[in-house]
Amino acid sequence: MDEIALERLDLPLTEEELAALEKIGDVTRHPKGSILMGEGETTKSVLLIRKGHVKVVAGNPARIVAIRGPGDLIGEMAAIRNKPRSASIFALEDVEALQVSSSDWLKFLSANFRATLALLYTCQERLAESTHLTVMSQLAAEQKLARSLVDLWTRGLGAVSGGKKVLRFSQLDLAELAGISTDSVKKVVRALKAKGVISMGRQSIVILDLPALELIARD
Repeated sequence: MDEIALERLDLPLTEEELAALEKIGDVTRHPKGSILMGEGETTKSVLLIRKGHVKVVAGNPARIVAIRGPGDLIGEMAAIRNKPRSASIFALEDVEALQVSSSDWLKFLSANFRATLALLYTCQERLAESTHLTVMSQLAAEQKLARSLVDLWTRGLGAVSGGKKVLRFSQLDLAELAGISTDSVKKVVRALKAKGVISMGRQSIVILDLPALELIARD
């Protein structure tokens, strides 16, 4: 393997590797709100998200531990470890994915050394993400919620409607994502509304002042 290829470990899959997976996978479609994988399941397949975003939910009470989108792999480690799923995956919007059986996934990794190293890189990145969530658990509720809203908007999970930045998430979704209670979400939302930072719509939050929200998230 040459040095140039090794420098691209931050790229989960190259065009050539994607083409190889396309040959052994099947395209699946999942409507918004549907479950793609369930925590504790022993299903043996890997999903490559092609379109849309999903939320990764784990624990009791449930907590959104990650959001994945186009180009991200789901269930790739469960296929290797041959153990039950550690989290549930729900479609945040209509999702299109490429489904690859565990056996074909292992064969693919055996034949593609760069992809295997890139998978290790991704695992380390997700470990860092988990550590970040642990640090966030010590933050005040307002800062947690502000960070979650900024993160959702930055990831492209919002839309501009009537000149306004709209995130179509319920307060329960925000509680799971920020790791706070729904009562805390309601209190923070009231405070942010009073400051003119956000407003509420039907099952949605409108960001009125993104710079102010970013400032709260950083503070």
